[in-house]
Amino acid sequence: MGTWAEVSVQVPRSRGELVGERMLELGSQGLQEEHPPGMAPPLRQPWDTGPLPPNPPAVVLRGWWPGDGFEAAWPQLSAAIAAVAGAAPDWRPVDDQDWADGWKRSFTRLEIAPGVAVAPPWLAQDGDLVIDPGMAFGTGEHATTRMCLEATARLAAPGGACLDVGTGTGVIALLAVRGGMSARGIDIDPDAVAAAHENADRNELVAAFDATPLQQVEGPYDLVVANIYAEVLVSMAPDLARVLAPGGVLFLTGILADRAHLVIDAVQAQGLVLQHRRDEGEWVGLELSW
Repeated sequence: MGTWAEVSVQVPRSRGELVGERMLELGSQGLQEEHPPGMAPPLRQPWDTGPLPPNPPAVVLRGWWPGDGFEAAWPQLSAAIAAVAGAAPDWRPVDDQDWADGWKRSFTRLEIAPGVAVAPPWLAQDGDLVIDPGMAFGTGEHATTRMCLEATARLAAPGGACLDVGTGTGVIALLAVRGGMSARGIDIDPDAVAAAHENADRNELVAAFDATPLQQVEGPYDLVVANIYAEVLVSMAPDLARVLAPGGVLFLTGILADRAHLVIDAVQAQGLVLQHRRDEGEWVGLELSW
């Protein structure tokens, strides 16, 4: 049985992304973001009304390093993380089973709409879209994940074609297939492409997944979905517009609110029209069409 060192640190939400990136740079083999104990807001479903609950002001980041030789490396590693986090990290030894059990507890079954749900295998109910998240998939509680899933469930048109840009585990493309569309997911990470194929097989669904760059993808697609950082979406804007069919819908998220104007300007410069903007906490989803 392998041993690991689990490192955790609580930081202000505004520093979470920076600290997480630094932990990965320092050798973490995975990264998990979670709410501090007792601070998780209630999970919001698509049919909930009223104001959004505020995000907790802090997040807990967890990373995992191989256990061999870790104690000797800890003083230097701890200092490097603390320099970015502004707080001292803690660590504890865990074995493979402890790591797996803790990782599983961070996932949830997410109801997208009445009768439509996405769940990991250990929480799935009959009829759910079953997604084995692997190392790179969020908890399902992240605002951008929810926005993409809800938009896909709402916009999937039987007989149409969907392109999922940055497919990850393939969940968006597979949800589109469930909605009667043909679907293709692209991702620059070959491990993500392999995971997406496995999830398609797990759900007995047919979708195409590959590592083709967006610049080489030929359209048209009736629905194009991308959950990617704003700066990347800006650079992708010409190709996102190019592959979108006349009458099609482009849904973009992964966008921090203070950068939304950059994405809006970039896609509107291609002739697309903003139909709807959704703000959820610090994140924004944009729905556009011709």
